[in-house]
Amino acid sequence: MSTKLLQNRKEIRSYIRIIRNSITLTQQYDESNKILKTIFNCDFIHNSKNIACFLSFDGEINTYPLILKLWLKKKNVFLPIISSMFSKKLFFVRFTSQSILYYNQYNILEPFYNIQDIILESNLDLIIVPLVAFDHKGVRLGMGGGFYDRFLMHWKTKKFIPIGIAYDFQRVNYIPRQPWDVSLPIVLTPNKIYFFH
Repeated sequence: MSTKLLQNRKEIRSYIRIIRNSITLTQQYDESNKILKTIFNCDFIHNSKNIACFLSFDGEINTYPLILKLWLKKKNVFLPIISSMFSKKLFFVRFTSQSILYYNQYNILEPFYNIQDIILESNLDLIIVPLVAFDHKGVRLGMGGGFYDRFLMHWKTKKFIPIGIAYDFQRVNYIPRQPWDVSLPIVLTPNKIYFFH
């Protein structure tokens, strides 16, 4: 099915998730290595010290090789925590090789943390953002919880830069935009870097 035939956000999300979850582990490994090379050819990764990332879920690009390389490059890595399913708040905590992980209410891995592990939004340099799909204007379609949309709402006035990572097939022609949607300035895929204005 062509994404041209998909009319609404729910259809796009469902269609892309089906494809994403059909990728073999070998394909996922190959694509993750390609995107790793793409990322480390970009200046913004080298110029950043405090980098927020995410742990792969639901067939997403495997971020573990990226996190490992960030640690090797002496970068500080932070993972998202969902504070409450009602407040829709997202914050980020330090993630190291010593961190202990548990499954949150969405069955996504999060690290146990202490209050001192939380990084202030103003101290983040880069946020690697998950997405289900993106379009030719950089409009991001997430899983539907709205957590990243709220966190990234005023990113242009902040110090950090949000960057999406996705498989090439996650680019669609058009995502029907909602008032809360946040456009990303950059999306990286295994074979291309997209810059949006």
